[in-house]
Amino acid sequence: MSRLIDFFKRHYALLLSFFIPLLLMTGYFASRHMFPFGHSSLLTVDLGQQYIDFFSFYRDTLLHHPSQVLYSFSKAIGGDMFGVWAYYLFSPFNLILLLTPGKWLTAGIMAMTVLKYGCAGLSFAWLLKKTDTARGFYIPALAVSYALMGWMIANQLNLIWLDAVILLPLIILMIERLFQGASYLGYSLWLAAALIINYYMSYMICLFLILYMLWALARHFDSWRQTGRIVGKFITGSLLGAGAAAAVLLPTFYALTQSKAQYTVTKIHWRLEYNPLKMLSKLVVGAFNFDQMPSGFPNIFVGSLVLVAFLLYFCLRRIRLRERFAALIVTAILILSLCYEPLDLLWHGMQFPIWYPYRFSFVVCFWFVWLGAISLKQLPRLRLPAGVSLALLFGLGLYYVANNLKHFNYLNSTAVRLSLLFSLLALILLAFKANPSPLLPFTLLLLVVVEMGTNAILSLNQISYVTQSDYADYTAVLKKAVNQVKTHTTPTDFYRLEKTFMRTKNDAMEANYNSASHFSSTFESKIPNFMGQIGQPAGDGFIAYANGTLFSDAFLGVKYYLARNPDWLEPANRNNNPLLPPLTTKPDLKYYDQFDQTQEVRAYQNPYALSLGFAASRNILKKQTNTSYPLVYQSNVLNALMGSKQYSSLFLPQLFTTVSYQNVKQRKAPLSQTYRKINRHKPGTITYTFTPNSDDPYYLTIGSNLNSKAVSFSLNGKNIRQYDTFRDTVVINLAAAAQNRPQKLTITLNRNEVWLKDLQLYHFDMNAFNTAIHQLQAAPWQLTKNNNNRLSGHITIPQHHQVLMTTIPANTGWHVKVDQKPVKIKRALDTFIAIPLSKGTHQVSMYYWPPYLTLGLIISGLTLLFDIIFFRWHKRRKNLFARSRFKRHKRSLP
Repeated sequence: MSRLIDFFKRHYALLLSFFIPLLLMTGYFASRHMFPFGHSSLLTVDLGQQYIDFFSFYRDTLLHHPSQVLYSFSKAIGGDMFGVWAYYLFSPFNLILLLTPGKWLTAGIMAMTVLKYGCAGLSFAWLLKKTDTARGFYIPALAVSYALMGWMIANQLNLIWLDAVILLPLIILMIERLFQGASYLGYSLWLAAALIINYYMSYMICLFLILYMLWALARHFDSWRQTGRIVGKFITGSLLGAGAAAAVLLPTFYALTQSKAQYTVTKIHWRLEYNPLKMLSKLVVGAFNFDQMPSGFPNIFVGSLVLVAFLLYFCLRRIRLRERFAALIVTAILILSLCYEPLDLLWHGMQFPIWYPYRFSFVVCFWFVWLGAISLKQLPRLRLPAGVSLALLFGLGLYYVANNLKHFNYLNSTAVRLSLLFSLLALILLAFKANPSPLLPFTLLLLVVVEMGTNAILSLNQISYVTQSDYADYTAVLKKAVNQVKTHTTPTDFYRLEKTFMRTKNDAMEANYNSASHFSSTFESKIPNFMGQIGQPAGDGFIAYANGTLFSDAFLGVKYYLARNPDWLEPANRNNNPLLPPLTTKPDLKYYDQFDQTQEVRAYQNPYALSLGFAASRNILKKQTNTSYPLVYQSNVLNALMGSKQYSSLFLPQLFTTVSYQNVKQRKAPLSQTYRKINRHKPGTITYTFTPNSDDPYYLTIGSNLNSKAVSFSLNGKNIRQYDTFRDTVVINLAAAAQNRPQKLTITLNRNEVWLKDLQLYHFDMNAFNTAIHQLQAAPWQLTKNNNNRLSGHITIPQHHQVLMTTIPANTGWHVKVDQKPVKIKRALDTFIAIPLSKGTHQVSMYYWPPYLTLGLIISGLTLLFDIIFFRWHKRRKNLFARSRFKRHKRSLP
């Protein structure tokens, strides 16, 4: 017991720095009934729509399918996974998730979240202690300000970014040690760790380190020789840190050139993005709500104590003038970066962020707290003139915010008054800093805990979360249905599965099946581009395979479909919140065969599905005209596969029989498809009718402007389900098996004026489709090995001038052998792998290895070997120097 007490006495500052943020946030989550403390969860926005599924995929990969680190067909129709792991999944905290299966995954996410809060406080406290910048209760006071800063609260849902906040103080500590004679090694290794764990946030850290070094050189300046030596160490450590991380950086950089790098902004506007005074609102407690996620001001809240100390830093004569001047320059650059577009773009890698603006503001918060810590150490006490000046400055800032509250919907007058109170208390307490009583540091710590806790509560109370049942119950139903399908397959079978319901576009990663939908920030752009061409909702970084036709389902090998069981009644406790959120209306499921079901879900098999590879005409290698008409494009694809033009009318344009208007008139311009409400205060509808002359499917195309904000669709009085975000003309599955039954399509205008862009009805020629598909199904690639990144099997090519056409995306990392001989792949439809083959039977094998991974491993290995050799040499040199000093000292003794 005495050892435990002694340990606490020696390390209480570090322990408090860790446990206060951890327990404070755990207590808040428990009060909000977050699972396992209640019915809610931490899932919201991207954490609920992306990360939770990646975390489930992480567990499945480490426990069952390790090859998915490299490649997975759960990523849309297939894609490189190394870039996904580098951005989302390399955090060591993720190992906690191995202990939380099934519904407990949300509890694992909570454990990770609160641990990252605690570790952020601990790492900053470690920096303060090891640099002797603060002592006693000042350490946890500053550490809590850092761990619970506004950026952390606003971005806790972006769990993958929080490691950067933990690592930054440790990297800064290593830089500070460079000035004390330490080698580059510690700095290099911590920088490498950051780059490996999350290269994206580490890029921002690297930019900040350049600014930090400029200030640190001014602060520690002794001579130009010393400056040159330190700069040399910094550059060497930086290069070797990047070298040690090359195994991750090189393949990830290549993956980025295929995805995010293609959206880089090339036209820069040299302007302020908003009035910089508006940033003052973000220094008030509770300055955050949902509206600040897609577009808002930078989250820079650090608390009153830090803010006062930070401002005092520039006035303290005990701090050398050149140090303060350098700090002023760095501060000016950082503040300007928060509102000046070119600098904002630079911090984000020349791409405007989609949601979560000013993601780099965590380094600004670190800068505030770090300078505040240095200031508090040098400050004897707050004198009256400085106190009055600061009080006036805070008063003016809060007065500006209070007078403009209508522009800050995330704040109210109570929050402004609380900030004024906390500021005055901080000023009063610092006025007594010269008093040696230990009560003052403890009181300051208490003030920080109350203020930072208040900010967390007021900010997070404005965010809504997914209930535990919405996630856990849906996932249980989905996995049960998917596992039921798997009982009808063998390990070598390859198939894709889709659904008429969806919780997220990454459901496939949650339930471990091959899909055609996906959403991630590292998604190769060519796949959404292709999906947009065939009429699927797609955009930068996502696909929702919601609008498949019989042809697109068959071509992409969507062999199984899951649909809500119409005989199942929704549980009464759902309260209009469906367990299986509907995604799409799919009447052509009538052409598929129901083969199994669970209580909630029916499973259908697609008899037309093609295998992962099949024999097709070499015409598919020719460039296909990219039209803005997705069904025309699908017809062109089938023609190319078959090597003929007889399927140009696979989708036949049809005229509606009648059209009627209610409170709507058409603009008189020639050929105009723009309609306007007569009385904008009343509903306006356009009703089209047609009667199918066969049981063949009918499809409707609609333009990219016709989302739910513009119009609503219904057929025969029933709403048509349609995924609501799309940038291309999309296909709606309208009717099937409805021969001689009149169909009434009603379009309700949700705006006063709407352009019915690309509105066209098509009849699908079922006879032509059957003929073509049966011919393509006759020569499949029969797999004997199916292991994500390794595929092999045999195929019999029935005719000359044919290819093995696959629906595997043509990523550079694929390597192909035909009859044991390496061959070069061809690209079909600018998207898929195709392999020209001679007539006859061939053995075809493929494996995937991320481009530049081998080179990266070599560079990382050589760098680490160099580090080991340098470490041993440096250690030996220090020992020799120590022995030499000892001998000289011994000889000098009388």
